[in-house]
Amino acid sequence: MSELTNLTAIKREAFILAFAKTGNISAACKKAKISRDTVYRHKRDDAAFAEAWGEAESIYVEILEAEADRRAKTGTLKPVFYQGQEVGKVREYSDTLLMFRLKALRPDKYRDNSSVKHSGAVEVLGIDYLMGSNS
Repeated sequence: MSELTNLTAIKREAFILAFAKTGNISAACKKAKISRDTVYRHKRDDAAFAEAWGEAESIYVEILEAEADRRAKTGTLKPVFYQGQEVGKVREYSDTLLMFRLKALRPDKYRDNSSVKHSGAVEVLGIDYLMGSNS
């Protein structure tokens, strides 16, 4: 019997669904009641499982992207306190998340650009010069 048989279809599906939801391998293993060694072995040896793993990871990234978009556009309500009592809320937006999303979606327009240009001559000094020998 193959050593891959210890990952049942039910456990496999439980792991993939939990991983897509949490993005955390340890949490997904705990939910599926399997070890990290088992899932990593299956990822290495089972192409279909590795593909499902990659798809789950992509789904989780999309969840994070949606949350980043929400925080950048809609913001989050933060409580305002005065003398220890909550007196209201203020909506905060994340300019940082907005910029990261723009850089990811339109890197040609929003990426950080830097370049170093040198003009003039370059003199290469030998080891003798560096060691103080002028011969």
